[in-house]
Amino acid sequence: MNGLDADALIHFWTFALRLKRLRRTGWVDRGVDDPESGAAHSWGVALLAWMLAREQPDLDRDRVMLLGLVHDLPEAIAGDPTPFDDVRDESGVIPASHFATAPGYSDAARDAKQQAEAAALDEMLRDLPSDLAGELRSAWQEYEQGQTAEARFVRQIDKLETLMQAEDYRDLQPDLVIDSFRIGARRDVSEPALAALLEARLSQRPE
Repeated sequence: MNGLDADALIHFWTFALRLKRLRRTGWVDRGVDDPESGAAHSWGVALLAWMLAREQPDLDRDRVMLLGLVHDLPEAIAGDPTPFDDVRDESGVIPASHFATAPGYSDAARDAKQQAEAAALDEMLRDLPSDLAGELRSAWQEYEQGQTAEARFVRQIDKLETLMQAEDYRDLQPDLVIDSFRIGARRDVSEPALAALLEARLSQRPE
């Protein structure tokens, strides 16, 4: 194992595997027939970011890919809250009308989400060697803080990939309400090449 303790890796990986089973809440709320997992979304972000970073020579493509892979990793424990959680009714249902509005977390909800995810990541990384745990934690924190060029790029890819997934689901289920993803992506994706790709995808299905 080259110094990596088997029990430590198993501890981490047992939690990481949960991301494969965690169905993304936004798709479940909208009634998607076969919603993707958090792990599937992270794969999509990582691959799309790595591919598109090829046209951005100022970016570290390997770093971009790592940020994509780990950006939602703590959700394996912390879960997948959405910007619309505060309007759920007593049965946990979100009225569909909200899915036609701009998404956005309150400051309190954003802080609670970040704190829960930081604690979850600490638990996941607890037994890993400090240098390896530090690499993973640093990558997640970099994405969350959004201060580097790579982090800003991947944060926009996250919105773009989600929009592209929403459009794919809409192709399969024409009655899905995905306006919030379109509004949010157009608001948050500002890098010209990414914005052009976003509009190219939207043009395939007139609104």
